[in-house]
Amino acid sequence: MTSPRHSFITACVVTAAAVLAGCGGSGGDFSGDAKVPHGYKTYDDNGVSFVYPAGWQVASHDAADGPTVEITPTDKTQTPYGLIRLSVQTGVGDRFKSLADQRRIVLRDTGNAKIESDEKVDIPGAKQALRATATAPPGQGSDPAEVSSDSLDVLRVNNDMLVLTAAAPKRDGQPLDPKAVIDSFRVKG
Repeated sequence: MTSPRHSFITACVVTAAAVLAGCGGSGGDFSGDAKVPHGYKTYDDNGVSFVYPAGWQVASHDAADGPTVEITPTDKTQTPYGLIRLSVQTGVGDRFKSLADQRRIVLRDTGNAKIESDEKVDIPGAKQALRATATAPPGQGSDPAEVSSDSLDVLRVNNDMLVLTAAAPKRDGQPLDPKAVIDSFRVKG
């Protein structure tokens, strides 16, 4: 049975992913070697790489349409907490724009988030890519806080869709910098 706390966290993550995945961001240069900030390490799997805070937990789940990876802090007692989520959906192809548009609608209509940027970006190894940044108002949790998010929707040349979202509460001592995660994203060969 799923706990109410887990359901709330999952809802926040899905909303943040939906909000961020269909929008744009501060552009970025997604070529060459990615910058690895102090205290971060590199995730390198599923044909992509990006950075995340060292010491965070990496959990993978396989689904019928592709894998999902969630990277979270080890201490989840203070909610909301930071989250990085990568989902891979195989065979999306021409549905890419529609799926990205649907995430924008969910963000706008149910997430109460303010979309700060929404733009196309160029990513080597991708047919199309969109970057979005947003801020969601404080909601539920043990320590409600605004949540900043940055995300990418990426259609790879093999027609798989990748959605990478990094979301962090705005509070002192937060080790996750969503922009650093998204700026470090690279599609591998």
